[in-house]
Amino acid sequence: MKQSIKLSGLLLLVFVFTLQSCTKRRANRSTVTSQDFAMMENSFNDIFKVTEDALKDNDLEKSSSGLSAFGSNCATVTVSPAFPDTTFPKTVTIDFGSTNCTDNYGTNRRGIITATVSGYYRTPGTVISVTTQNFYHNDNKVEGTKTITNLGQNSAGNTHFSIEIDNGKVTYTNGDITTYESSRIREWVLGEQTQGLFGVLDDEYDITGTASGVNRNGLNYTMEITSPLRVAVICRWIKKGTIEIQPEDLHLRTVDFGTGDCDAAATVEINGNVYNITAP
Repeated sequence: MKQSIKLSGLLLLVFVFTLQSCTKRRANRSTVTSQDFAMMENSFNDIFKVTEDALKDNDLEKSSSGLSAFGSNCATVTVSPAFPDTTFPKTVTIDFGSTNCTDNYGTNRRGIITATVSGYYRTPGTVISVTTQNFYHNDNKVEGTKTITNLGQNSAGNTHFSIEIDNGKVTYTNGDITTYESSRIREWVLGEQTQGLFGVLDDEYDITGTASGVNRNGLNYTMEITSPLRVAVICRWIKKGTIEIQPEDLHLRTVDFGTGDCDAAATVEINGNVYNITAP
């Protein structure tokens, strides 16, 4: 059976679609894990985008794009020891203050992100450890450590990174808590050699790995990328790849993002039913 569903936003597009295909009783049970997973993904992806922007703006990436991921001058960024001191490790502190700062895209942030950087981002062996201090993303408190390690070139000649999230935790505004762990590999498959602004715009990555967590109701779930997810700087959607998410005591969800087009289309299969999903 196929159904067609329209949703708002990439992660909600993937994981919250069951809200429209289940009864109210089942929806309450089926979508909690999906929403908590999406929240974790959104929060930690945002934290690292902010960190990458700070690295670029402070010449810690070897080549700076001059672009801003913040969308506004929300944060005060300090580097210690500051240039012209070229020694490592360096500590990068990104302080949004104690009240919400809203960027041009409507994202609210407050609190502090701290990154300990062992070398330049593009240097093999560099380790970047990112932590938070009283940090809130859209009023939800986010805690945990994200560690990015530059593994150098793989057998295909592409730079690849390991990305680990440990002790991930989100506390919602109502006090509910969800936890999360993740282990991924991100391979730079296109655009690595291109410099300057266009060197950023043509970047594409393949992502593989797994994640697990406990939702706000105390139920476990696991996620596995079964075919690499292709993401591109100039595309707001995942271009291709498949994942499987297994909530405790529920049917396996298999999500297919297609074969490479930059579009909002994907399919989800649950217990033999296939759902066509799209973003606006």
